[in-house]
Amino acid sequence: MVKSLKEGEVAELKQNTDIISIVSNYVNLKKSGKNFIGLCPFHKEKTPSFIVDPQTQLYHCFGCGNGGDVISFMMKTENLSFIEAVEVIAEKTGYTLKYVETGSFEKEEKKSRLIELNEQARKYYNYVLFESKTGRKALSYLKSRKISEESLKKFEIGYSPDTWDSFIKFARSRNFTDNELIETGLCTVSQKDSNRPEKKFDRFRGRIIFPIRDLLGRTIAFGGRIIPENFISDNDLKEKTTENSVNKTPKTFTSTEKVRKFKNFEIKKAKYVNSPETKIFSKSKNLYGIFEAKNSIVEKDMALIVEGYMDVISLYENEIFNSVASLGTALTSEQIKLIGRFTKNIVLVFDSDQAGVSASVKGIERLKEYNENLDLYNENNISIRVCILEKGFDPADYVIQKGAEKFLGKVNDSIDIIDFSIDNIIEKYNIKNLTEKLRAANELLGFIGSLSSSMVQEECIKKIAGKLNLNESMLLEEMLKKHIDKKSIKDNKYEQGEDKQEENPYEEFESRNLNPQKKKEIEALQLLIHGHDKDNTILNLNQELFRFEDTRRLFETVKRKINLEIENQKKINFPLIISSEELGNDKLSKIYNYIYFSNPGFLNFEKTCREVEVYLKKLFLNEKIELLKNKISSIEQKIKEVEISNLEEIKKEEEVKLLEKEYLHFCKLHIEFENKKKSLETNTEK
Repeated sequence: MVKSLKEGEVAELKQNTDIISIVSNYVNLKKSGKNFIGLCPFHKEKTPSFIVDPQTQLYHCFGCGNGGDVISFMMKTENLSFIEAVEVIAEKTGYTLKYVETGSFEKEEKKSRLIELNEQARKYYNYVLFESKTGRKALSYLKSRKISEESLKKFEIGYSPDTWDSFIKFARSRNFTDNELIETGLCTVSQKDSNRPEKKFDRFRGRIIFPIRDLLGRTIAFGGRIIPENFISDNDLKEKTTENSVNKTPKTFTSTEKVRKFKNFEIKKAKYVNSPETKIFSKSKNLYGIFEAKNSIVEKDMALIVEGYMDVISLYENEIFNSVASLGTALTSEQIKLIGRFTKNIVLVFDSDQAGVSASVKGIERLKEYNENLDLYNENNISIRVCILEKGFDPADYVIQKGAEKFLGKVNDSIDIIDFSIDNIIEKYNIKNLTEKLRAANELLGFIGSLSSSMVQEECIKKIAGKLNLNESMLLEEMLKKHIDKKSIKDNKYEQGEDKQEENPYEEFESRNLNPQKKKEIEALQLLIHGHDKDNTILNLNQELFRFEDTRRLFETVKRKINLEIENQKKINFPLIISSEELGNDKLSKIYNYIYFSNPGFLNFEKTCREVEVYLKKLFLNEKIELLKNKISSIEQKIKEVEISNLEEIKKEEEVKLLEKEYLHFCKLHIEFENKKKSLETNTEK
């Protein structure tokens, strides 16, 4: 700490605070003799047993035993540290705390300035949304999403004008520096050019703004969302009608607008833009809506985790107050720890797409990381359940169209994340086929063996036996055998001084952490080497689709060998044998040996070949499109800089024309790649 309270400050604060005025914000107190009585906020009860004594300034619950002074009450109620509770009470009572500087005060002062700047930004964006003509369309859109002004004001939603530096100018007028703007992430800096001064721009332009607050309600970051292009407000319709009837003259465009409107093609903005990591904000340690939801989470003893800002607000609008959003990341152990201050029960709410499923699988990894080696039934552990909504519905759409009652019904029907994981593994296999069923059982036993509690393992074995119609005792015996075999191998290698990591030479190719792209490249090679590529779907792929050097070089070698055999009209025997001389190095030999001796295990080879082809091509196109978007954005930025520069008009016009020509070239390429991607997706659906 760089500051501490002066001696006697806590006693002085308590002397100037009436415990009744603080507690009555949380408990409905009634006078009973010299004391006040009410229902305890720390446990559920029907008969009041919570007593507050104004004379001693203490509280006590005869039901659960909780008791203490006004500071301990605030700590317990709001899940705050001692110093946080003291500062909150001081703020509520208007008492000014006095501190002693025990070191450099600069760090704390800088954080305070950054938070103050964010607070100013929150008020600015909120004013633009509600009080200016600029925010009318955004406000109209939010209301079209069935969100009331009351909810918008509760979450202090705002709007950022679609200009380059409106907020920067506002912040400067309030004596904030450019460095502070950069440190909060509220402005971005253009790439430095030795010939031109650097330019600063508002990070959030033309976006609905969602302030992100910490547990104490301080604004620490922002999320920005675009208004959908196809949304037309009532005001837009009026202006369009007026323009058509009054002004018959064709609209003229600036150079930048000409470029943007080329062949009705506009570069799409990212749907969301968020504050970067800063000294006061880390997305992995915070949750959107936690300040607004924390009391309801305690009351309901449950936290709902959704994916987006609008999900949280729409649920709040429908009187579901205990939801938070994970700020675009898979649930982290830090976020679980944060929620754990308020409840031990978490429900992950997703739509039925693969992204939600993937996040749930990651959730169990975080759960195990948080719970460590404790028994899963330990009262200090977190329980995570999974709620999958119907296809095509996110939480916001679901609660708006089907109502809060049906949504809460879905939440009540949520399943434990371990049960979800079991079902998720089983769905990967055709369990009607005996071989597939045994593979499913093998993977499930591996998963169950990773759980720390023998009680949970036993329950899981019962469930798997029922789902796969296998003998329970046989499964338990197999799991124990796998555990003993694994342990004996480890112990033997340890005794012989061998490196534990060398237990499985192919572990890197079988790891859950294997890059999804590399996994697909290995699948492509498996199909090719084992002779399952009957239509030459994989053989005809371009080598540039393989991003990893070892898989790309092996693909080149295999393709060359197969084409040579075809050219010489020789019969090709599969699995394809390639000598170590042809492979050239140990790295290629290792991956080839893994593929040669592994069983691909695909059910439909033709379908799998097509899926692998589409995946690799789609990823390649996405990368190309992203690079083109960045290039186009960079040129657009340069055009803007030239237009506002001090160059002579002739020189300026020449430079803009050159940039426009380059811009249009990349736009054409972008359209070409987008069309290829669309064609690929259309053919896949067929």
